[in-house]
Amino acid sequence: MFSKIYLISILLFLTSCSNLEFVYKNDLNLNNPIYKKTSFALSGLEIQSFYAQNLRYFGEYDQELYKLVIDIGEEKTKRSVKSNQAISKLDYKLTFKYQLLNNNKNCIVYNKQIISRFTFEPRSAGYNFGSDQSLINLYNQAGRNNLQQFIDSLSGIDLETCINEN
Repeated sequence: MFSKIYLISILLFLTSCSNLEFVYKNDLNLNNPIYKKTSFALSGLEIQSFYAQNLRYFGEYDQELYKLVIDIGEEKTKRSVKSNQAISKLDYKLTFKYQLLNNNKNCIVYNKQIISRFTFEPRSAGYNFGSDQSLINLYNQAGRNNLQQFIDSLSGIDLETCINEN
């Protein structure tokens, strides 16, 4: 008797779960219209893991429909200087200039400039691995957040209309 109830409950469970669909099968392509369609070129400031982050967000292209040119600029501002001229706080302003080109039409379809800011507090006057690693992490986080903002801004854009047509 117990085995029949156990068998029936397993069959009911299996039949009820047979039509499950996973919502995030390919989560990177949900709101990224240029995923696996874009080559990219980086210029300006070199951020260590930014190339790898671009591959994660844009993938390796199957067909190169678009080219994304990213120019990264940096501005440092000394916010707090001690009496011995040592810097205790630095403000960083990273400017990412994105230019998306449609390769089929050979024109620019989207321009965007996004600014990321962060503050860094050096921990020692000499070499400090922990402090340096913290700065690298801040750069990486700023790059990752900036890429996500750029992809989010593409959601309502018509990528077939050139903006530089006369």
